[in-house]
Amino acid sequence: MKKKIILLSALGIFLVAAPVNAIDFPELTKDIYVQDISGVLSDEAEEELRLLGKNLEDATTAQIAVMAIPSLEGEAIESYALEALRHYEIGSEDENNGVLMVVSTGDREIYIATGYGLEGVLPDAKVGRILDDYAVPYLKKDQFDQGIRNTYTALYHEVTAEYSQNAEAAAPQTGASQVPAYEPREKWPLHRVIIAIVIGIWIVVALFGDGAGRGNGKKSRSGGLRSQSRSSSARKSSGGSRPRRGGGGSGGGGGAKRKF
Repeated sequence: MKKKIILLSALGIFLVAAPVNAIDFPELTKDIYVQDISGVLSDEAEEELRLLGKNLEDATTAQIAVMAIPSLEGEAIESYALEALRHYEIGSEDENNGVLMVVSTGDREIYIATGYGLEGVLPDAKVGRILDDYAVPYLKKDQFDQGIRNTYTALYHEVTAEYSQNAEAAAPQTGASQVPAYEPREKWPLHRVIIAIVIGIWIVVALFGDGAGRGNGKKSRSGGLRSQSRSSSARKSSGGSRPRRGGGGSGGGGGAKRKF
């Protein structure tokens, strides 16, 4: 009797712990950069984005990928994008510098997920502004081709600016179709940044300085980045008929979502 109870308990734990709806991601057919399952991109746009993606990876090891899917089938777009980023191992394994843009045409949602290595380059607020400026105005009008191209290009320029020493190598080669114009928002001058930091420190000291030296019986909680397990896989192929895969990135940096 005890053995039956133990076996039933173990089975119950397994059923609870096991994922109910495992996400099935499509196999790569051409490369990691573009998966247009919804069929909303023109051949010209696909060629342009693949060229940009390949040049960027060759020059910087960073990878930007886009997936256009018909429906999320009830899955939250944030979790779908993060799992896809990890499944395809987008970005370099060493630098975790991958970016994935997921567009669900049926659910009318878009999400951009970034790896930890590009958190500083593409913080959530900046990604949100890119979506507001370059994606949503076009996607609302069902101009998926233009919206995706503009957004991909905006991300491309932000990443190449980070790897400025390789920006020339990452530039589209002669003969490529015209890259949509993109101008990053003007950054604050250095003196304004310093003033903002000083004011911020003064406010923190004014609010919490008095109680810093007194024990109040509460323990401070320490936090940090979640450790990400990196699965090993075959390295990407640089030629031949095999699809060009991800470089081993594990994702998890952040992102931004918009409805349209």
